[in-house]
Amino acid sequence: MAKKLLKEGAGESFSVTAREQTSGRGRMSRSFFSPRDEGLYLSFCTEAKGDFLRFGALSALAVHALAEEYFKLDVRFKWPNDVVSEGKKLCGILPESVVSEEGKRYVVVGVGLNVFESAADFGALRDTATSARECCRNNDLICAFLQDKHGILLDMGVRLTELLARLAELTAGGEDFSEEYRSRLVTLGRKVRFSGEDGKPREGVAEDVTRDLALVVRTAEGTERVRWGEVVHLV
Repeated sequence: MAKKLLKEGAGESFSVTAREQTSGRGRMSRSFFSPRDEGLYLSFCTEAKGDFLRFGALSALAVHALAEEYFKLDVRFKWPNDVVSEGKKLCGILPESVVSEEGKRYVVVGVGLNVFESAADFGALRDTATSARECCRNNDLICAFLQDKHGILLDMGVRLTELLARLAELTAGGEDFSEEYRSRLVTLGRKVRFSGEDGKPREGVAEDVTRDLALVVRTAEGTERVRWGEVVHLV
């Protein structure tokens, strides 16, 4: 829906939320578990200024601020833009580029944040996925939110839109968030597998991220910069 609205000239910056997704899609065209009124499913759209892949990764900072504000969670990131808590995936972020009928280029950042799911809801994914409800240690807070899940999710959608819009504005103005992003990146220091520029698999140790958030990996052959694609933690 967000892409359709953009192509029809919906405006400079807006978001679309859904109560559920029947065909949610994550990275590498994987399906995304998104049951009704259990998570925040939002697509934020704004004019692409600069590197839209970089903004997708930086969007994890907005999700961090949201999780801290509502659930007092101190989350971390897996490169480039997965948000994790207690070693499990809490939120997936997928940036895409769209061109409107007027020829303007926009970035659409899809956010799927697990909010109210229980461990049992994840089924076979329970060892790799989690929710804000599972990670929050404030039972009074959770009980209050469970009284009106739909209302809380709507409120969170408005707040996340505000956070993303402000982040987009500051990023377009040249603000550098790479240090803040790096400080929460659990990929650093890990042995990883990734695809080289020739498409062949490589392994190495993730050492750093650059200002444009490329991952710097030291392999047996030397140092490589990974700009996109799947990065798997091996240890």
